[in-house]
Amino acid sequence: MSILLASGTSYLPHVVGGLEVNTHELALELNRRGVKTSVLSRLPLRRVDGVLRAAANFLRGTDVCVDRQLGYDVYRSRKPWDSLDGLPLPRLVVVQNGKMVEIAKAFVRRGVPAIAYLHGLEFEIGRRRWTASSGGLPFHAYIANSEFTAGRFRERFGIHACVIPPVFRAERYRLAGDRRYVTFINPVAEKGVDVALAIAEQCPDIPFRFVKGWPLRMRQAALLKGRIHRLANVELVERSDDMSPIYASTRVLLVPSQWEAETWGRVVSEAQFSGIPVLASDRGALPETVGAGGAIIKYDAPACTWATELRRMWSDDLYYRHLQQAALAHSRRPELDFKQQIDAFLAVATRIAA
Repeated sequence: MSILLASGTSYLPHVVGGLEVNTHELALELNRRGVKTSVLSRLPLRRVDGVLRAAANFLRGTDVCVDRQLGYDVYRSRKPWDSLDGLPLPRLVVVQNGKMVEIAKAFVRRGVPAIAYLHGLEFEIGRRRWTASSGGLPFHAYIANSEFTAGRFRERFGIHACVIPPVFRAERYRLAGDRRYVTFINPVAEKGVDVALAIAEQCPDIPFRFVKGWPLRMRQAALLKGRIHRLANVELVERSDDMSPIYASTRVLLVPSQWEAETWGRVVSEAQFSGIPVLASDRGALPETVGAGGAIIKYDAPACTWATELRRMWSDDLYYRHLQQAALAHSRRPELDFKQQIDAFLAVATRIAA
């Protein structure tokens, strides 16, 4: 069986986020199990390499280019929901993000069945909102990354989705270190950068580390650096492919997301594998993802409320050890068992491919 994991957005290394990391881990493991798996994503024309590849495609008379730098075939197209000339057809396509209905229709027209793997709320919010009724959708099965996502999808369409949370190689995140920072990953508005800065301002004696995530435009980056420069207890660092040094030096992970479509929060689980407690907002699936391994604050609570809880987590050793054990226990729940997750994914894929 051959599987194509498709998205209408850019992919690694151009964009690094929970969806992209999950897709990478899934592709690697499926290929290791002998299931030929590749990825289709959008070719980013805002980057020089994307423009050069698009020009090369035009000269070759094809819409799609391919590379293997990640260990498997990654196909990139200007419009992966439409421009597919030069793409070998898989036995099955799993559509994950960005113009999902359009991508599925493009493959179904070519005789390839489609599964929707829901990692966001594209189906009900935003300019890509699905307008068809449940009977008009081009998918043969549905997978959701959380109970929260599955519940929202069920409310919208009356369809039950199989829940398979993001996959993790737990051993990569089990780390020991000096635990000397409050870490905030991806300092953008949706993820709560304003809240994080306000908390840091109220806790000048606590060191914070902000780690870049999604690409920032020049103006965004300049504004962020200017705001951080005014706070002596905050440092801004680049994201690395190897996040182990970041987690090894993290005492508390701060996740003050303001994003309605926060359907998991991958950094939460990554931290909890090392017993790192998480202080998070109540947005989306975060209460489900954090569980007892941290504290949940209302997303629009004042900064002083966040700061009070953070100081307790930082200074109360008995409370902190309790949260550490709870975080470890939550990371070991059956729903995050890597083998079981892959088995569940393949069970759905095999049924539809057959």
